Amino acid sequence: MKYLLVVCCLVMFISCGDDDSSGPAEVICTTEVMPSFRITVRNTEDNSLLEGVSIVAKDQQFEATLIEESPGVYVGPDERTGSYFLIIQKENFQTIITETFVVEEDECHVITVARSFTLQPL
Repeated sequence: MKYLLVVCCLVMFISCGDDDSSGPAEVICTTEVMPSFRITVRNTEDNSLLEGVSIVAKDQQFEATLIEESPGVYVGPDERTGSYFLIIQKENFQTIITETFVVEEDECHVITVARSFTLQPL
């Protein structure tokens, strides 16, 4: 009977061990580089993706040209927060100047602003 009591006490002691899950969870960041913007551009006439579009992101004194990641999809600048407006241009199409977008960050990376625009042929 003594042994049974000792075993029960041991089980209770182990089960009530140091399980401090009330603290903040550890954040594990990746080494991946995130773009501030991911912009998709289409033709209004046939909804096709437009290649060769110039997209410039401007934030006060900073300016960056987005690069074409895949046909009609443009990304950049990398890992940069701020308040930006975009100038979207393509020859023989209308030019779009957007409203201001705020690019924020979490514990690890910027939070990519993803938007789609359509350009009207002239």
